[in-house]
This record gives sequence, C-alpha cells and structure tokens, in this order.
Amino acid sequence: MLVSAGRFEAVAAGARAGLEAELTVAIDPLVPTEPLIASLRGFRATFPDLPVRFWTEGVGGAERRVRDGTASLGVCLLLPAVPPTLTAHPLMDLQLVGVAAPDHPLAHAGRPLDRADLEAHIQLVLSDPHDQDGSAYGIVGSRLWRFVDLSRRLDFLLAGFGWCKMPRHIVAPMLMDGRLIELSIPDESVMPSTSLLIYAAHVRDKPLGRAGAWLLAALRQRLSLNV
Repeated sequence: MLVSAGRFEAVAAGARAGLEAELTVAIDPLVPTEPLIASLRGFRATFPDLPVRFWTEGVGGAERRVRDGTASLGVCLLLPAVPPTLTAHPLMDLQLVGVAAPDHPLAHAGRPLDRADLEAHIQLVLSDPHDQDGSAYGIVGSRLWRFVDLSRRLDFLLAGFGWCKMPRHIVAPMLMDGRLIELSIPDESVMPSTSLLIYAAHVRDKPLGRAGAWLLAALRQRLSLNV
C-alpha cells in the first residue's frame, strides 16, 4: 500500500508539472517493434511511474487513434499523404517485398512478373477494419482476400492461399529458410522501388505533454538516421 501511495503521489506531482496522467501511443502493425525498444527503455527510466497504453490495430488504426484523440502519439504510415491536421516527423524507412509460398504458382514463374500475372491470383490484403471497402493503395486486380490481423494474413500466405506485399523485416527469416519466395515484380506501379516512410505524428493544434515530447525527441534522435 505504501508503494502504491508513493507512485500515486509521484503521478500527481508529475501532473502538476505538466506530465500526462497516462501516455497513449498508437503503433501501425507494419512498424517494427525492435527499433522502438531502446527509446522506450530510456522512457521507462525517465518516467518510471507513468502508465503507458499501446494501441496496435489494423492498417489505418494508428492514424485514426491520433486524429480522434484516443492516442496522443502515433508511430505509423500516413498514406497516401500526411493529413493537414497532423504534425508528422519521418522516422525510418519501411521496405515492402512481394512474396508467396514456395508451392504457389507465382513462385515457379521463372521470370519477372507483370500485372497480368499477379491479377490471375488471389492477393492477400491488409485492410482497415473501419473502412469496409478498404484502401486501394497497393491493390492489384479484384481477386482479394482482406485481413485485419497481420499475423493471420501471414498464416494464409505461408499456407499458399495467395501472394502479398510484406515488410522485409517480417519475412526475412522465412525468405532465408525457404518458407517464402521473393517475387520479381519490376512494375513500379505495382511494387515501387522506393521505401515507405514511417512517421511519428500528433495532432497539430494539440501539443504533446512532457512525456510525449520526450519520447518523440528520443525516437527522432535514434531512428531518423535510418530515413
């Protein structure tokens, strides 16, 4: 009880000094966790008594949480562009690769694939659960199976149900051990050679509190070198 009381007093004192009662962070499911860990360790050491709530949902969830105020800071993709209501700081690159299971027909094409090749097969798409039709970004053709859960989509990908674009950091071990095959897709309209940007974002007219500002600065210092 004494420990709990001490923590409550610490939180109350922090609130009087401009510290949030709780820091809420929304993270896009495509964002790698590992690069965030070091900054969050420093955050824990600096604000040991501050509760932190993480939101990780389907595509678009992190941006939506920031915009509706249920998260004060988002680490996410902002597609197709940064909304004017948000302040966004580029943090790092995200590289997508086209992949399929080794027993999928596309894995045996033996040549670069064009749009017609891909349209003939099911594409496994990660979708926004709050947008019934889903974003058209990155979609090829009309044979679509839509998923909200990234890990569930990966299960179906490994089982050979279709092809999809996946972050390289997620599929790298599976490409190495042969569970997945990287597809050669030279068409820039299907598989752009440029990487996607991961941002740290917050509402433009709602300044971050002390803890949120500290974490944003730490993330920018640590990760911006990778952009």
